[in-house]
This record gives sequence, C-alpha cells and structure tokens, in this order.
Amino acid sequence: MPVIQAKNLGLHYGEQKLFEHANFEINAGDFYAILGENGTGKTSLIRAILGQNHQYSGGLQVASEKVGYVPQFRSISRDYPLSVREFAALGFNHGWRWWLKGSEKAAIQQALEELDLADLANHRLGLSSGGQKQRAFVAQALAQQPDLLILDESTASLDFQHSDEMLRRVKELSLARKMTVLWITHDTSHLKDYANHYLWLHNQKVEAGLIDALPAQAASHAIEGEVHHV
Repeated sequence: MPVIQAKNLGLHYGEQKLFEHANFEINAGDFYAILGENGTGKTSLIRAILGQNHQYSGGLQVASEKVGYVPQFRSISRDYPLSVREFAALGFNHGWRWWLKGSEKAAIQQALEELDLADLANHRLGLSSGGQKQRAFVAQALAQQPDLLILDESTASLDFQHSDEMLRRVKELSLARKMTVLWITHDTSHLKDYANHYLWLHNQKVEAGLIDALPAQAASHAIEGEVHHV
C-alpha cells in the first residue's frame, strides 16, 4: 500500500482554487522534491497530508504511522539556553510527564549520532553554527523514528555546503530506514543528487514523475525566498 495516495485530489485555500484532478502515489522509501511557485499550494498540500487542512475534494489517503516535520530554518539567538541534546528531546514533550524513558533517550542519542551531533550533544545550541542548528531540527524529528519525514524548505537559509551536508545525511537515512521523504524546495541546483521523484504544482494542477524526467520549465520556475505560504 502506498504511504500517500491521491485520487482526483482537488485543493483550495478559502475561495482560491489551488489545483484539481491530482493523481499520484508515494511509496515507502521514495524521496520526493515538491516544487512550485508561490501560491501554488505546496504548504496547503503538506497540511492536508498532516491532517491539518480539510479544504479538499477527492481522495487523500495517508498510511504513515509517524511523521517527522522539519520547518524552514528559524533564527536561534546566541543566548538560547538549551543544549543540542535537550533541543532534540523537545519532540518528547508529553505534557503529563517531564522525564524521558530509556527508549526515548536511546532514540535521541541515535538521532544525534546519525546527524554527526553526538560530540556536540552538551553544547549550547545558541552557540552552534547555522548548519549544526538545522541538523538539530532534523535530529529532533528523527528521534521520533518517523516513517515519513517532511522537510518544509528546511535548506532555504543554508549555504550550499551545509544544505548538501544535511540532505546527504537525510538521503542515507531514507535508504537505511526505507523512510519516505517529502522535500519542499525552491533550490533546484542539486535535486537529482537526492530526490528520485518530483511533484510539480503549476497552473492549478499537480504533475508527478521520476526526477530524471523533471521538465526544464519546472526548474526554471523555482523562486528563491518564498514570501508567503499557501
């Protein structure tokens, strides 16, 4: 069974029609790049997949048991008090208990090791580099041991080296865990190094395919620095 299956899916934002008649299947272990100009519905689609947006018609089935979500890089000031390990543990904020189970501690340690952050585990996150901070966001998501990982323009504020480093790690983990990845991006410079499929949102429709068949027009329509999300 596909992890995500859309059948004749239509999505709208208030009175605005974003797309319609979308049909695609995303399988376990697929690495999808999600492309499209501002306002085409990338974020709305992700919210629908997460169950946070019900403004759609047609069918949308999500078979994922656990989703990890990594947002666009957010500024963390130098005086931010939590360590890298404590930040990665925030995903286990249960509300009703403040301690971590042994299995949760082990999952956090594994995520830190996978992202090359184990040596910085007790280092204050605010004093870490931009690349290290963003990898800490990924570690926080991976500690939940998701079978679906969503990167919501998570590389937008990183330079090429740090972006490449983070995506290489995610790709390795995707292959090792058979973890499905959805990567919303405007950066088409190294799509084919990581993604094996694409979803291209344009002209109120969604086009899906193998990354090697990505139309040149899709890459040329990529816009750096999205101002608003729809």
